[in-house]
Amino acid sequence: MCLPYRYVCAPLALLLITLILNVAARPQHNLQHIAVLENAAWEQTLPPHFQNPFYQSPRVRQALAKSSWFGPGEQVVHERQAEKIPRMEIYNVLSHAGLLPRRHYF
Repeated sequence: MCLPYRYVCAPLALLLITLILNVAARPQHNLQHIAVLENAAWEQTLPPHFQNPFYQSPRVRQALAKSSWFGPGEQVVHERQAEKIPRMEIYNVLSHAGLLPRRHYF
């Protein structure tokens, strides 16, 4: 016994359209950098008195997300060049510039 077309394909088509619209409504959902995701997960482990309630508001989160959308000429960054610089080199530059106290031991 085979079910009629409208009972099988119509709900599947409706489900597919709903999924496409949900993904299209959130175009940058999967574009978050891994460092951002790791930081958000780390912040969730903090005690409540260290968390800022300002960022828990849905309106604030939506406004921040909208302000970080890509503009003309911007693109996704998958590999940050700044993360390739050794921290010791950054320390040396800042300490030689007089912005950090120099340590005389290593």
